Amino acid sequence: MSEIVTFRVSRRLKRRMERLRHINWSELLRSYVRRVVEEEEERLRPKRDLERVKRAVEEMDRMAALTEGSGWIGAEEVIRWRRRRYSYSMRA
Repeated sequence: MSEIVTFRVSRRLKRRMERLRHINWSELLRSYVRRVVEEEEERLRPKRDLERVKRAVEEMDRMAALTEGSGWIGAEEVIRWRRRRYSYSMRA
């Protein structure tokens, strides 16, 4: 489904456009608007700092290695802390 977008141009520009009948102005403007929207969305999209991501992965791997073979399971620790927190808040 499409929507109609309208904009104004000067009378002089409109006459010049009419002399260039071989140009599909609707398609030209659709393409231009699409391109500008895509460029702006890309510009506004948060960028990933690949160096920071790499350091974070290395740190996670280092921390995981510390617990390797210990039987410690992070998910169980999270569950334990959540139970503790929510059971305390239920008493109040």
